[in-house]
Amino acid sequence: MIIPLQWDGEVVQQHREAINTANSLYDFLSQGLHRVFPASGSSLPPERAILAPLAVGGAMAVYKAAILFSHQPPQYLVCKIPHDRRIVYASGTEHHTAVDGTSELLERLATLAEYLAHHAPGLFPRCGGVWHWHRADGTPQHLLAEEFIPGLSVERLKHQYEQQLLAGQLDAEAYQQRRITLERLAVTTFMRLWDCLGRQTFTSDPSPWNVLVQSATHGETETLAATIIDLHSLEDHTGLAYVVQRLAAVYGLRQEILDHVLLPGILQALGVQEGRALLLAELPRLEAEARQTQQNLGVDLQRPLLMAIRKLGMDET
Repeated sequence: MIIPLQWDGEVVQQHREAINTANSLYDFLSQGLHRVFPASGSSLPPERAILAPLAVGGAMAVYKAAILFSHQPPQYLVCKIPHDRRIVYASGTEHHTAVDGTSELLERLATLAEYLAHHAPGLFPRCGGVWHWHRADGTPQHLLAEEFIPGLSVERLKHQYEQQLLAGQLDAEAYQQRRITLERLAVTTFMRLWDCLGRQTFTSDPSPWNVLVQSATHGETETLAATIIDLHSLEDHTGLAYVVQRLAAVYGLRQEILDHVLLPGILQALGVQEGRALLLAELPRLEAEARQTQQNLGVDLQRPLLMAIRKLGMDET
């Protein structure tokens, strides 16, 4: 039986039509529940689903679906609808090309999600399925369902800490330590992604907005877990030099970031000895690209990064 839908919040009419169509054509919420929660099936069908917008910007509009049952807690999925504009998938770092259609990218995301669910549980949401159809005017439509991940993004948590600092609820030292811990967690999480995908595939947008953090307290100890929630900008054939440069471009090249966020995050994900060896092995490539950048821009932007990696070699000796 198709799950009845209700709507909450300001819903874009085009998104409402897409979700209603996918529900009537494919009963996609029932399929998504079965795939994301295979071991928690109910003997009774869901009573209804309530959908509310989470984000409507970016590459895809995102809606949260709360599926309600009569005798068990609700279960949650995320529905993602690509915008009409083309989503670009780059097949390499030198020659950027677009996929033939959005459907190929979404199918690849579903394949990656299944792979990561087996090899790195919790690193990326489990996939509930991908559906494709056409509107009456021939316009292609797509919908991706995923596991809902609770928590706040690294960027929102940083803003929350800033507000606590301004309100006098955190002193400067505590604020700085929390911010550094969050950013290092984000770097480590993206490095785990690259490592898990055979050290060949990375995202060109390792943004702190794309990492959700969940905290758990055991006694007086707080532990943080992170999940990447957006991988639509993927790059293949990416070595460590590219990965380091993308992370540095997002998180910065200040000495504080290099010493306490970027390099420690990389070493935490790869292991200290192996991570140091890999960084030193990539140093000639990074130096060559830095020289080219300096010639083009007249500024030695990469100097702090190169010096920090060289110091790793000196520390080893």
